[in-house]
Amino acid sequence: MIRTFVASPQRQLGQSLTEVAVLCAVLVPLFLLIPILAKYIHARQAVQQAARSVAWEATVSPNYALPAQGRLRDLAVDRHFGKADARILSRAQGGSRDAAVGDVFMNTFSNQPLVRQRDLALTRYVSGNPGGIMSRLGALTSKISSFPPNKAGLTSATLRVDLQDLKMANGGSASFLEPFNSLGLQMEATQVVLADPWNAAGSGRTPHPRSVSAQVKGLVPSTHLAGISRTFDGLSAIPMLGTLDSLEAGYIAPDVVPLDKLQNYAPAR
Repeated sequence: MIRTFVASPQRQLGQSLTEVAVLCAVLVPLFLLIPILAKYIHARQAVQQAARSVAWEATVSPNYALPAQGRLRDLAVDRHFGKADARILSRAQGGSRDAAVGDVFMNTFSNQPLVRQRDLALTRYVSGNPGGIMSRLGALTSKISSFPPNKAGLTSATLRVDLQDLKMANGGSASFLEPFNSLGLQMEATQVVLADPWNAAGSGRTPHPRSVSAQVKGLVPSTHLAGISRTFDGLSAIPMLGTLDSLEAGYIAPDVVPLDKLQNYAPAR
């Protein structure tokens, strides 16, 4: 004899509830962690961009000197971890170091900050000798002029961001998302730039040592005759000799840019 057992409706309901509970225990944390992983990737990309911009700032610093680290760190927070629609300013905005950064993507599912203002640190910022053929070339040219390459033109910048552990809305630990509630995750990025800002001061109409004129002068002997053309002033009325009046001995035209391409610098804000 074959006996068939049919589960009662109450027993089937209990089984369904158990299955839903097990699925929720797995799927809910998974659904919460997928956007968090995307935020981690976004933070990694942002710290890489910030390190690159900090290293590049040294290429336009006066007299090859490294800019102040504190200011560049604050600018990195504003420009790479700030609001996406914020204006790019030449001065850091500052604010409470315990406050969340302006980037709305840098928060968690419970609206807790993933990155705070103080969580970004400029741990290393140096300029040094690039070595190799660039170093030998610099040693050779320095004997006759201040022409590039810059002996300390290799700039390295390292930034670190300390990501906050996941917390509940009340600030308590999100233990159900273990181990993300106690990772102590850090991301670090290093960018190295080899650049020589020898013409950063302009085309040479100013006596700045980094201007093109000052750099090229040691390599072009005729530049030392720049004042001789004044002795021919007033000779324009004399045949044959009049052409000497337009002589511009030692004139340097390091760059020629169409007028419509020259734009005024934006005022400092």
